[in-house]
Amino acid sequence: GSYEIFRIIDNYKVIEHATGSIKFTELSFDGSGSYFDFDMSILEPGYSYGVKLAFYDDFIADYKPVNKVFKFRVEKYET
Repeated sequence: GSYEIFRIIDNYKVIEHATGSIKFTELSFDGSGSYFDFDMSILEPGYSYGVKLAFYDDFIADYKPVNKVFKFRVEKYET
């Protein structure tokens, strides 16, 4: 699988699916399911973002997007 991160307000793609020879958006998996590590510090506070997933389908020999967007908002945290 692969992930993509975009800003909700203007659909700006922060990280696009990287499914070519360098798959830096590839999902990892373990006994609990799929996951990915992402450095949230590159996202600008005060905006909502979405995550889109796609999984490789052997039948069509391509990545097939999941029709669900996982949304979150980034806020600045001050100690």
